Amino acid sequence: MKAAFRLLFAVGIACGLAGTTSAQDYPSRDITVMAPYPPGALTDGVARLLQPKIAEYLGGATILIDNKAGAGGAVGVGQVARSKPDGYTLLMVVNAPIVMAPSLQASLPYDPRKNLRGVGVIAETYLTLAVHADSPIKSLDDVIRMAKEQPGKLTFGSAGIGSAHHIAGEVLNRKAGIKITHVPFQGGGPAIQNLVGKQLDMSYGTLPTVHAFVESGDLRIIAMAEPKRVESHPDVPLITETIPGVETTTWLGFFAPANTPDDVVAKLNEALNYALAQSDVQEAMTRLGLVVRPSTPAELDALVAKDLDFWAEAVSTAGIEKQ
Repeated sequence: MKAAFRLLFAVGIACGLAGTTSAQDYPSRDITVMAPYPPGALTDGVARLLQPKIAEYLGGATILIDNKAGAGGAVGVGQVARSKPDGYTLLMVVNAPIVMAPSLQASLPYDPRKNLRGVGVIAETYLTLAVHADSPIKSLDDVIRMAKEQPGKLTFGSAGIGSAHHIAGEVLNRKAGIKITHVPFQGGGPAIQNLVGKQLDMSYGTLPTVHAFVESGDLRIIAMAEPKRVESHPDVPLITETIPGVETTTWLGFFAPANTPDDVVAKLNEALNYALAQSDVQEAMTRLGLVVRPSTPAELDALVAKDLDFWAEAVSTAGIEKQ
């Protein structure tokens, strides 16, 4: 009887171990990295830039990029949050669906505090307000004047409900006493493409997404939604210089489902920071308008906790209701 019990106990332990992942044998199959916006968006571009370097550090692992857009990134984030915590389904994303969406979306399919854990910060970037090169809008003063002359007629594009783009636009509406109609898209790329096509009067967009169209002469940046002037664009004014309090911060992070083993998360953090340390990656990030900000997993978790509180207060102050 005791022998039978020992056999059953051993089998149980073996089965339990078979269902876990350890850094020693990780990865042993393909890894999927969710970039929850369409191809061409900032998150997609960064994921594809880092993909080969992370794969190299992980011994030549195959890393697949999955673009699952929708609900301002919440669809893709939710899929990762519900995934098995084994290190084979991961997330690269801007901060909006992590720290802003919980204060803006009523039916968010995840809780970032409970369903995700940080692997590491990737970079910071900047949010611009851009218009078409042919637009009569030359400055933020023009935006405010025209919006007051024709309430509700002007439009602004965003990366979706709950994005930094959305919040910046609604805070500007409230603080300037104007009404510019919000037009959400499934990602920042489509919003900027519609601006290039003259389907919008203006659009918020991250500097990496807007930069190429500024270089080509299609768009102009009239302001930045940042707390201080951007070193790479010192002549571009801040919205907050005209309307105080209209500012955001934008960063990109690498996440895993909650309960992913610590040693696997540590190995992924090493791989990420290895990629970020490569000179060609840093040069590409700079060209994209990104500032590399490597971190530990704990530092990203702390940043998420701090920003969840910050954006909850900001959204409340702006009077934006959950949708």
